[in-house]
Amino acid sequence: MAVACGTPENGYLWHRVSPQLSSPNQPYSLREALAQAQSSRIGATTRALRESLHPILRQKLEVWEENLSTAVSLQVLEIADKFSVAAASQSIATDYGKLDCITSMMMGLFSRSQPLAFWKVFFSVLNNIFSVHGATLMARENDRFLKQIAFHLLRLAVFRNDSIRKRAVLGLQILIRNSFYYFTNTTRLRVMLTITLSELMSDVQVTQMKPNGSLEESGEARRLRKSLEEMADCTMTVQFINDCGLPGNALEAFSENSTDNLWSWSEVKYLSDSLLQALDAALEHAVLASVMTIDRYAAAESYHKLAMAYASVPDLHIMWLLHLCDAHQEMQSCAEAAQCAVAVAGVIMQALVGRNDAVWNREHVASLSKICPMVSNAVASEASAAEVEGYGASKLTVDSAVKYLQLANKLFSQAELYHFCANILELIIPVYKSRRAYGQLAKCHTSLSSIYDSILEQESSPITFIDATYYRVGFYGTRFGKLDRKEYVYREPRDVRLGDIMEKLSRIYESKIDGSHTLHIIPDSRQVNAEELQPDVCYLQITAVDPVMEDEDLESRRERIFSLSTGSVRARVFDRFLFDTPFTKNGKTQGGLEDQWKRRTVLQTQGSFPALVNRLLVVKSESLEFSPVENAIGMIETRTAALRNELEEPRSSENDQLPRLQSLQRILQGSVAVQVNSGVLSVCKAFLSGEPATRLRSQELQQLIAALLEFMAVCKRAIRVHFRLIGEEDQDFHTQLVNGFQSLTAELSHYIPAILSEL
Repeated sequence: MAVACGTPENGYLWHRVSPQLSSPNQPYSLREALAQAQSSRIGATTRALRESLHPILRQKLEVWEENLSTAVSLQVLEIADKFSVAAASQSIATDYGKLDCITSMMMGLFSRSQPLAFWKVFFSVLNNIFSVHGATLMARENDRFLKQIAFHLLRLAVFRNDSIRKRAVLGLQILIRNSFYYFTNTTRLRVMLTITLSELMSDVQVTQMKPNGSLEESGEARRLRKSLEEMADCTMTVQFINDCGLPGNALEAFSENSTDNLWSWSEVKYLSDSLLQALDAALEHAVLASVMTIDRYAAAESYHKLAMAYASVPDLHIMWLLHLCDAHQEMQSCAEAAQCAVAVAGVIMQALVGRNDAVWNREHVASLSKICPMVSNAVASEASAAEVEGYGASKLTVDSAVKYLQLANKLFSQAELYHFCANILELIIPVYKSRRAYGQLAKCHTSLSSIYDSILEQESSPITFIDATYYRVGFYGTRFGKLDRKEYVYREPRDVRLGDIMEKLSRIYESKIDGSHTLHIIPDSRQVNAEELQPDVCYLQITAVDPVMEDEDLESRRERIFSLSTGSVRARVFDRFLFDTPFTKNGKTQGGLEDQWKRRTVLQTQGSFPALVNRLLVVKSESLEFSPVENAIGMIETRTAALRNELEEPRSSENDQLPRLQSLQRILQGSVAVQVNSGVLSVCKAFLSGEPATRLRSQELQQLIAALLEFMAVCKRAIRVHFRLIGEEDQDFHTQLVNGFQSLTAELSHYIPAILSEL
C-alpha cells in the first residue's frame, strides 16, 4: 500500500501504512520512516523531520544517535591516547610546544554531553596523557587548556550521577598530582581552580526555595561541596581509585632520582578548604540577596567574605573589595569605605613590590598595613601566580594604586581621621618625586599642611574628639542561626545613640523571625545565662562600650569619663573595649555607696576598628570586680586627675603656658561648689562614719583618706591658679569657689580632723 504524499493530518507519517506495520509490537522501520520523511519533506529542517516521527521512532532515533555519539567519542579518545603515546616518543610530527592536537581533542570531548560509558574510559586516558605530557600541559603556555579542563572537572563534580562525580574528583586529583610533581606545591593550581570556581558559580544554582519561602543550599551546591571535601579525603581516594580502575599509584608524585613522594595531603586539604570558602561565600551571598537592603551589616560581611575567599586572585579580590566599598559609601560609613580603598591599594602595592616594579618597598607596605591590617605579605606571594587568562598582575599599576590611595585619603578626611590621611599622603609623595611631578607634589604638601593643622586642632580642643560610638551586641536565640550566643562590637557614627541602634537592630531582626518567635531587648548589661532564657524568644543585649587606649590601666579604680581626653590624640585604632556594670551582692542593680560594686568587662575583638566591616566578633571577654570602697576611691582619684591634667597639661607654644580658663572653671565648679559638695561628703558619710567604717581594712581606710587629702590639695592649688588668670568680671565667681572650698574643708574635718593641718 503506497503512502500518500504531503504532510499527514496528525503529523505522524506511519499512520497511513498497513495496520500490521504500525502495530506497537513491530513499529514502522526507523530507516524507512526517515527516508519517507525526507522524500516527502524536501527542504525541511532536521528538527521538523525529527518532530514528524512517531514518539517510539523518535526515541529509537535518540538511542541510535547516542550510541553513535558514544562510539565516535570512544574512537576519538582511543586516537588521542595512541597519539599521546606516539608523541611521547616523538615519532610523529606535531606541535611539541603546546600539544594543541591533544588539547583540542580533549576539549572537544569535554564540551559535549557524554554517557557514563565514555566517562568510565576517559579518566584512565586523562591520567595516561598527563603522566607522559604533564610538563607541557602544566606549563604557562597551556593556561587556557588547564583553565578549561579545570572548569569542566568542577562542572562534572556537580553531577547527580555519583559515578561520574567521583571520577571528576579523581580528575581534579590528577591535576593536583602534576602540580606537586612539577611545582612541588599547589599555589598556582589553587589560583586557577579559584578562578574557574568563580566562573562556575554563574552556572550552578547554589540555592533553592524551601516550603516556607526562605532559601537554602541547593542539591547542586551540596554535591559540589561533597566533591571538594572528598578531594582531600585520603581514605575515600583509595576507594575511588579502585572503583574507577586506575592504577594504585595514580596519585603518587615521586621526584626524579628520589624516593620522596611530593604529594601532601595537608596542602590538598588547604586547597579544598580554600575552594569551600569560596563556595560558602557565594552561597551566603545568594541567601542574603533578598534582605541585603534591610540588613546592611550582613550585606557588608557577605561582600567581605567573598573578597577574602578570592584573596589569591587579585582581580577578583579587588572586584569584591570595591563592591564592599560602594556598600559602605551608601551607608555613609566613610571610615570603613576608606579601609576598603586602602586594602585595594595594598593588593596592588604588594604585587608591584613583589616584582620590583614600583617606587615603593616593603617598608611602605608595612606602613600601609598599620592602617589596614588585612594588607599582608600573604597575598603578595600569589599575585604573580594569578596571571591566568587575564586574571593577574598585568592590571596592577602604580597609577591604580595612587588612585585608590587618593580615594582612601578623601574618605578618611570625611571621617575626620586625619592621622590616617597623613600616612597615606606620605605614600603618594614618593611617586610624584620619582616622576618629578612638581605640581602634584605642591598639591600633596598643601594637603599635608592642612591635615596637620586639623590634627593640631583636634588635639588642642577642650572637647574630646569622638570619631565613632561603639556598642556590644549579644545574640541569644536559635532563630538567629549562626549568630546565636555570639557577641559583636558594632562601630556606629558618633551621633548614633543607644536608642538609635536598639531601634535599628529591632527593625532588622523582627523582619527575620517568624510568627512563633518574639524579639526582646535586654535593657541592661548584666551577665546573661542563655540556659535560663525562654526558647521561643530571641534576645538582643545592646550595651554602649568605650574603646581602650593602648597604654590604659584597665585595673585602675578610676572612672573612665576622662580616659580618652588624656594625652595626645593618636591614630584611632581599637581592638579592645570595656563597659562597667554596677551591681550589689544582694542582687539589686543599684544601692547605697557602701553597697555598690562595679564589674568591669573588657572585650577583645577579632581585628581592629576601623575595619572592612561595621561589626567585629568578640573573641575574648574578661571581667574585673571593684568593691564599694574601691569605687569611691576611684571616683575621687578621677576628679583629682582631671584637675591635675588642667594644671599640668603642656601648652602648644611658649606664650600659652597657662591652663585654659574656661575648662578649669568648669572642673572647679563641679568639684568645690557648695551645691555639688554632696559627692565627696557622701563618700565620707558612707565609709568614715558609723558601722561601714568598722568594715574597712586599715589599708583601704588609709587609701581613702589619702585620696581625699590629695583631692583637696589639688583643688586648693587650682583655685590659686584661677585667681591669677581671672579678670574683674570673674571675681564674684572666684569668691564663690573660695567659699565653697572652705565650707567643704569644714565639713570634711568632722571625718578627717587632720585635713585642717594638711591644708
